Amino acid sequence: MNLDKIFELLDKWDKLIKTGELASLKKAKQRDGGINGRIKRTTGTPIIFDFDTYQQQKKLQSKLCEALPQFADLIRSTPEIMDGYPWICRDFIELYFRHYKIVIKKLRRLITQEKSDV
Repeated sequence: MNLDKIFELLDKWDKLIKTGELASLKKAKQRDGGINGRIKRTTGTPIIFDFDTYQQQKKLQSKLCEALPQFADLIRSTPEIMDGYPWICRDFIELYFRHYKIVIKKLRRLITQEKSDV
């Protein structure tokens, strides 16, 4: 896969992360306690508020893993925020999506660096 296609996938992922964050905040507002309520399950895998964008994200991650197998662990990484602390929904959502924003930024940097090393 060429670099333009990879950067296009990263752009799509970035947009999807923003969409997912907004959708998650909207859905969290509908919960008991709203976005300022505490997360009840505090261990295990992160809570997913918007399953539609989550599924789309997983598909994009799979495509990126195929294109960039050397970075598959980074692409498939998940935030470690289910540490026993009862996060406020808003903070939890922010931390969850910030993780992926950092991953995307790091991938862009690593790919650009690899390209310039060649």
